[in-house]
Amino acid sequence: MKKILLLAFIFGLIGFHCKKEDPATGQTSLLKTKWILSSISDTRTNAITKYPDNIHQEYIIFSDSINVLMVGGVCNGCRGNYIINSDLISTNGLACTMIYCSQWEDYLFSNLDSMYQYKINNNQLTIYSNGKYNLHFIAE
Repeated sequence: MKKILLLAFIFGLIGFHCKKEDPATGQTSLLKTKWILSSISDTRTNAITKYPDNIHQEYIIFSDSINVLMVGGVCNGCRGNYIINSDLISTNGLACTMIYCSQWEDYLFSNLDSMYQYKINNNQLTIYSNGKYNLHFIAE
């Protein structure tokens, strides 16, 4: 019985990191896909800053059944609940560890906390924020 539970747990984790497609649209699904931060864009000027290639990747994963958002940073992580209504999205109760080590974590965490809309185009996700930056991701 323990082996079955362990295997189910391992396959569940693997499932979270696989790119999923929505059968109706052929687009990458928002849910259960590991989204890697690729750039940010200033909400006032639209200037885009590319994520550096030389540091650990920051990512987000939206669960499909319990509405939990998981965020992985260079040194920290977050977990919280999210709410989706059509293409509108928000988070509720995002809790993060707070060891400072990367400005990119600040960009990610603070703008996820103020997200209001998302858009998926093929394997690219844009999260629009009421904060300073919109966030751009690529499906892994």
